[in-house]
Amino acid sequence: MHKVYVLMSNRSLFWIVQYKINKKFFRRGDRMCEFCTKHGEGKKWYENMKNYSEEVFHQVNSEDHLKKYLAQFYHSLTADVERAYVWRKRFPRIYRFLVYPLVTRRLKKAHFGQIVPIEEIELLLNRFSTLVRLPCICRKATTGENRRYCFGIGMDLTPIFRDIPDFSDFDRISSEEAKAFIRQLDIEGQTHSVWTFSTPFIAALCNCDRDCMAYRFQVKMQLGKLMWKAEYVAAIDPSACDGCRECMKRCYFGAISFDRQNTKCFIKPIKCYGCGICRAVCEHGAVQLFDRMSIVQAAHSW
Repeated sequence: MHKVYVLMSNRSLFWIVQYKINKKFFRRGDRMCEFCTKHGEGKKWYENMKNYSEEVFHQVNSEDHLKKYLAQFYHSLTADVERAYVWRKRFPRIYRFLVYPLVTRRLKKAHFGQIVPIEEIELLLNRFSTLVRLPCICRKATTGENRRYCFGIGMDLTPIFRDIPDFSDFDRISSEEAKAFIRQLDIEGQTHSVWTFSTPFIAALCNCDRDCMAYRFQVKMQLGKLMWKAEYVAAIDPSACDGCRECMKRCYFGAISFDRQNTKCFIKPIKCYGCGICRAVCEHGAVQLFDRMSIVQAAHSW
């Protein structure tokens, strides 16, 4: 059984019943996204440490190719994205039915990410002794700020980063320092995600908000799909919710609504990205995460 984050308290029955009701609809083989099936070797694909290795990097990429890609990264996030947005507004139907699928297909091979809740980020970081903290190029493109919200993980790519001006201002930190930093970002409302540079090689861990270009590209501009939802879906226990609506303010994806009749918040599973950052603002622990494939409405909605 996949792990479920449940508070074992008097209201645990709400979570357990919901999980068991939905669980019966799926066979074991149905419980993985396409990346887990292709690259997970029986587990979540980002838990497969082979995908962070030098071996996999050289199977799908090269130092020269990655240098060229990173050198053009800022230009791609600004000029190329803006050009695509102009075309989407000018020819919306053509873009939606022809261009959008092509862009998504290309990104799945070249550079895509998946949201991962903080519990699993911490477990992942335990497997590395040191990490490289990098400037966030997305925020540089959207806000002009040069803040270090991103991490290079797995294979040591610092010889490449040193040669790229946008990435050369990095520092090394321990996994414990990284976890403490990310816990604070979680409280502040940053979603966490892992990213490939030629799939399935994973090289980055990012912490994003509405200023993230991936968020704008996918959610706001609707130019393509490059950020998969998490393996989880959030749900709110109505017996614990006091209707404060703080979770609604936190959600970047419009997944949380308010029931005025019952004065309770509720989550639409199909819209939920499973990031879990809404939990940090709930003083009553009313929000928890469930395996996405155990929730009928959200299963296979990545």
